[in-house]
Amino acid sequence: MTTRLRASRDYAHDVAEFATALADPDFHRARLDAGGGGEVERHELTGTVRDGKVEVVVRQPIPTGQVPPAIGRLLTGGLVLRRTERWRLSPSCCAGEVEVSVPLAPVRAEGTMRVSGTPGSGCTLAVDVAVTVAIPLAGGLIEGAVVDAVRQLTRVEHDNITRWLDTHEGREA
Repeated sequence: MTTRLRASRDYAHDVAEFATALADPDFHRARLDAGGGGEVERHELTGTVRDGKVEVVVRQPIPTGQVPPAIGRLLTGGLVLRRTERWRLSPSCCAGEVEVSVPLAPVRAEGTMRVSGTPGSGCTLAVDVAVTVAIPLAGGLIEGAVVDAVRQLTRVEHDNITRWLDTHEGREA
């Protein structure tokens, strides 16, 4: 069974500023750190922020209170997400794919991300992800709990992204 997570967040910054942020490894560290830690395993920029690609792999622990009990019982040492994002950068639109796995657990997610301009000078980050838990009978229930936990995580990341963009305003390629 698969559960879809669709979410969008608005930012008071344009796509070019968001592209510049995506190309900066410190941006990815900042969006993780206030959310309970995590690390950037790899960050690779090919080309420029105006016409390039970036691949970033992060490991992100989920705070204990946000781990669904059914998943927590399956894990030793807590829930850690390994997220791989592949972005195509442009000052007018950034598009990407995301894959999320939980090492040693039957939990997986994959989908798309897009940063596009909004009327005025802002942008919207839209995410469409399919979450799959390969556990017979209880998979659907666990998927719902995982989706809820990921929604909470995206709220924290939204705040971190907003802070980063606000403090690096006007930094475009």
